[in-house]
Amino acid sequence: MEPPRRRRAPDRLTSLPEPLIEGILTRVGFRDAVRTSALSRAWRRRWESLPALSLSLLDGLISTRPTTVDSVLIRFAGSIRVFSIRIDADSLFRWRLDDWLIALSRRGVRSMDLRLPCGFNINSSIYSFSNLVTLELHGGYVPSTPVGFAGFPALQELKLVDVQVSVKEALEAIIGRSPRLAVLELCEVHNPSDEPCMIAAPNLRSLTIVSVADYYAWEFGELPCLDNATIDFDTYVNGDDFGVFIAGVAHARKLTLSTFYYQPYIGDILLETLPYTFANLRSLFLSTHFEMYGILSTFCLLRNAPNLEDLEIVIINNQEQETEANAEFQNTQWTDGMCASLHVVKINDISCFLNEMCFIELVLSKATALRKMSISLGDECSMSEENALSKLYTYRRASPSAQVFFKEK
Repeated sequence: MEPPRRRRAPDRLTSLPEPLIEGILTRVGFRDAVRTSALSRAWRRRWESLPALSLSLLDGLISTRPTTVDSVLIRFAGSIRVFSIRIDADSLFRWRLDDWLIALSRRGVRSMDLRLPCGFNINSSIYSFSNLVTLELHGGYVPSTPVGFAGFPALQELKLVDVQVSVKEALEAIIGRSPRLAVLELCEVHNPSDEPCMIAAPNLRSLTIVSVADYYAWEFGELPCLDNATIDFDTYVNGDDFGVFIAGVAHARKLTLSTFYYQPYIGDILLETLPYTFANLRSLFLSTHFEMYGILSTFCLLRNAPNLEDLEIVIINNQEQETEANAEFQNTQWTDGMCASLHVVKINDISCFLNEMCFIELVLSKATALRKMSISLGDECSMSEENALSKLYTYRRASPSAQVFFKEK
């Protein structure tokens, strides 16, 4: 008598609803989706009929050969929802990216993330990805826009890091012809022109510009929907008024300003007055020296932000105090109604120099709506922690609900 045959376990995956199976496979990435071919005969070609696929090669695995990518593009008939790749200087993918971009430009890619060597020429077919919602470029050289470039009608998020553009007009076209653009990050983007690049986007809500030296490379057009702006320049010593520059982000509700060496050469262009107010501004983050120019700039911004609620200041390069701004001088900078809505203040990395302590004392004595002030010491401090704490608690508080929190080193 023959032994009973072992009953094959039911294929529970296959019994799942088709939409659920498709949802799982479109989320696992192309490698794992293709590997499902080994599950059973029923799964052998299932991945080829998916409506969309994510083609991610950011990990740079040597096991993934260019021929593997070619095979996926040939056998897979659906759209490629996500394309992301890292290409090093000696990468196997280096010489195939142009072909893949051309092939993918007709596959409905919605999200693209390219990590490229500096100066790597990006094929002009990148302008053909009309379905892009998110575009992220690290490194690479962006070519001029082709004749008839209509823009990216669906693009909502653009992030460029260590990118070179052939002409500033290319970047202006990408930004200006993306009517739905909401998030823009420009980190160390090289503008080859002597003229600043215009940033104008009617629906932009978040803007980040980080630059070591190209402080002159940008100017702002209409940004009526701007909610959050970050401006981080290691150097800003341009002869133009810095106030004119930041006027372009006056609509923001949250503003971050970091100007490491902001000290104009010409005395009459210090940021002491502004021809406008930051009426929408609720949160302000400043990273600056607390010398005379930094103090004047800080007071100028506070005077022109009548609805400010949260203020955070990080004091940088505070090993010594070069110029003195005592309590009498700082008191002259305060105006009626200033900081009337200020609720929270954070001041980080102080050295307990006179300028810093006078500012802290002034804010505590004037901000009638203040609820919380947090203070943290930096690596170098001009007095002991005990003396600093004792002095802080002697300062008069205009707000009866104001609490002071002191963080030691």
